[in-house]
Amino acid sequence: MPLSSDIKAILFDLDGTLIEVPSLWSYFDDILVELLKQYQIPVPPLEERLDVWHSGGNFEGIIRGWGVLSYDEFIELFIDKDLEKRREYVEEGRVCVYSDVSVLDALRQHVRLGLVTNTPPRIANFELDVFQLRRHFDSLVILGQVEQHIAKPEPDGFLRCLSQLHVAPANAIMVGDSSSDIIGGHRAGVGTVLVRRPNQPTPRDLPVEPDLIIDSFHELLCLVELIPHDD
Repeated sequence: MPLSSDIKAILFDLDGTLIEVPSLWSYFDDILVELLKQYQIPVPPLEERLDVWHSGGNFEGIIRGWGVLSYDEFIELFIDKDLEKRREYVEEGRVCVYSDVSVLDALRQHVRLGLVTNTPPRIANFELDVFQLRRHFDSLVILGQVEQHIAKPEPDGFLRCLSQLHVAPANAIMVGDSSSDIIGGHRAGVGTVLVRRPNQPTPRDLPVEPDLIIDSFHELLCLVELIPHDD
């Protein structure tokens, strides 16, 4: 669907979009494989493991299907390992905000900004605090773990965020780096913008194409008419 000429809200993903995590999906996969081995569960093929991160409401069922009997315990251990590793990476400068996040200050002067993430609350809140990102957003919807059943690509989080912003889906866009962002945004009826990040794989074989592909948040300024379009 074409992007609205009257954009009133921009929603953002967190990890891989605002925050750089080196080799994001490999980072998650390394922790997952470590835990599966700890539980003495056969490790599924790589493609199946990577797909689980984009499964939304099917996430728990897939994990249980691999043979994880205590799902809640498994996820708590995963989050513990993730948070420990992420704190270490932040101190080393390996996890950081992308430089173009500075554009959010200019965007927020003209449109409402929201965050919709599948990152678990403990991780998301750590990142929002350590990188001082809360001030940019009028609404924060953090779906991982507790509300995994409505995680992206389900439309629920997008619609909740827009309800809090008092903006109709037709007047909003979702900016993200993954298939969950593009598919979920499409299901919610918002425009979709795929941001390509260095050293991160671009989603392939999407059932729906993003309405726009960008390489920097600076390109979003055109969409809210802060700078003139090129002729």
